[in-house]
Amino acid sequence: MQIQGVLFRFLAPVLALLGFMIFPLAAVAGDHGGGSAAPAPLVFTVNLGERSYLQMGVILEAATPEAAHELEVYRPRIQHEIIMLLSDRNEAALRTLEGKHALIDEILETVNHVIHADEKTGIKEVLISSFVIQ
Repeated sequence: MQIQGVLFRFLAPVLALLGFMIFPLAAVAGDHGGGSAAPAPLVFTVNLGERSYLQMGVILEAATPEAAHELEVYRPRIQHEIIMLLSDRNEAALRTLEGKHALIDEILETVNHVIHADEKTGIKEVLISSFVIQ
């Protein structure tokens, strides 16, 4: 019995150390290499005329860490400007691919204007994460 106690006292710390070494490696093994988590989409719901509405999710990809910080600082203003852009849209145009591309270009330009940047220093891409007209 005394040998089992000595063996347990020796193996317990070794096993604990191995556990601490293995678990961080398992967490890294599942990493996709993209760095930080993807930004959460901004979701907007606006009326399009009297009978329909648009619900749209947008992800703004920052070109730099500073631009990502500016997105948070200017978030209320950015949301306001995007809502104003969306509210002025024609439903028929938004249903086309060309209309969606035009909207993306305007959102990119508007957001970069709000944060006082351009595509190299501000928002480099606008991604649509959801888009429903009803």
